[in-house]
Amino acid sequence: MFKFLLIIFLIIYVGYKLSTFFLKKVIKNSYKNFNSSKKKNDSILDKEGEYVDYEELD
Repeated sequence: MFKFLLIIFLIIYVGYKLSTFFLKKVIKNSYKNFNSSKKKNDSILDKEGEYVDYEELD
């Protein structure tokens, strides 16, 4: 009976550890996707460099 309880406990413990590991990966992946979707809304000029107004240079 002790061996049976020990095996059941080990199976539950390993299952718990694996589920938390995969849950953390899913949360990090969704957080990364959420942040990358925010960056897609940047304007076109953000990627081009500094804006220069040539009319003020004269």
